[in-house]
Amino acid sequence: MKRTNYFVLGLSTVAMLTFSGCFEKQNKLHETMVSCPEGTQLISDDFEGKPVCQLRGTYVTDMQLTKEKFWALKGEVHIGDDSDKKETVLEIEPGTTVFGKTGADFLLVTRGSKIIAEGTSSQPIVFTSMKDAAGLLSIPGDWGGIVIAGYAPTNAGKEEKFEFSNTDVRFGGENEDDNSGILKYVQIRYAGNEVRPGEELNGLSLGGVGRKTIIDYVEVYNGKDDGIEAWGGNVNMKHLVLIGNGDDNLDFDHGYRGNIQYVYIKQTEVESIHARGIETDNNKKFNDALPRTEANIANFEIIGTEKTSEAVYSRRGSGLKLSNGRISQVGGVGIVIKTKGDERFNVHQFESVFLEPCGQGFVEDVESRTRDLMSFNTKYSSSLVTQGGMIAVLDNDLFERGDFVGAYRQENDWRQGWSKLN
Repeated sequence: MKRTNYFVLGLSTVAMLTFSGCFEKQNKLHETMVSCPEGTQLISDDFEGKPVCQLRGTYVTDMQLTKEKFWALKGEVHIGDDSDKKETVLEIEPGTTVFGKTGADFLLVTRGSKIIAEGTSSQPIVFTSMKDAAGLLSIPGDWGGIVIAGYAPTNAGKEEKFEFSNTDVRFGGENEDDNSGILKYVQIRYAGNEVRPGEELNGLSLGGVGRKTIIDYVEVYNGKDDGIEAWGGNVNMKHLVLIGNGDDNLDFDHGYRGNIQYVYIKQTEVESIHARGIETDNNKKFNDALPRTEANIANFEIIGTEKTSEAVYSRRGSGLKLSNGRISQVGGVGIVIKTKGDERFNVHQFESVFLEPCGQGFVEDVESRTRDLMSFNTKYSSSLVTQGGMIAVLDNDLFERGDFVGAYRQENDWRQGWSKLN
């Protein structure tokens, strides 16, 4: 029995090495039997039972990715060309898998273009690493991630450049109703890459993405850096599963002002010494820049580890509203406000947020050195509780009724059937 196991493992390793070796070249023997769309290249006719088409460079004509093939990203793959106003639509069929081989492989949807990745609960769309697609052990950072640029406002000027891109791709503008497409029933696994020190790809990076964009039922699993990071924009999000991401799970910067409902965050192993459930900044250089970062999050759960530095960390002039949530198993502090000045009391609000004991205290207001929960609640007119508590009434114009505390109801768990939790 042991010999058989070693033999199978050996075959898997040889198959992987063989595929890696021919990854860059077209399979000449079967190219007449399997076709790939124009602008893509056949690199294998049989990888886990499917052919593989490779995407590389910039695409300025609409294209569709279908589930009967694997789709491999090579380098920085652009959908559309913002500089030439070439607006392109990338449509991805339910059940399709797209993968990258290295941390340098990622998908970037430029301003004006769209990604239509609308999976189903039984056939989610998967973005992952080549190893994971082959059924082999994968680790955080094995490929880059997904980047979406839009024309919605930021507070760092009319437009900005992505820190991790090696090209001059911009995001931001003046259109709050900008539409970058749909991500629905989508898994993003093992993404993230440090391009340069302090400049990292995340599972999902959003720059100036507008509120006509749909992000719903999206999971970021075992990413090396942040799960989802948003620079400006006002895209709304629902039904997020963020598990095992090495730094922050939700990170907001440069004037993000969206509404997010139903969020499940679970930290496991962490890469960063400042790994947080939620981190929010306004503008590093100009703390009072407008529009001010003010994310509004309802019905959430943050499960930390002993290495979680803070469950929630708000600084540099940003604001944050949290409603009907739970925070537990945090080794550091539950909620920390590091924003200075009396303005911080106007832009932070915590309603019906339940805190289990944290390793270094429930709360901290850094400027006043307040660590007492009752005093903190008084300062912020908030209702952070350690037991009991009322359910906050949510604004019906922004959220579903959601009259419960936490990310989901036990009898109606929206995470089941499509996420890695299964």
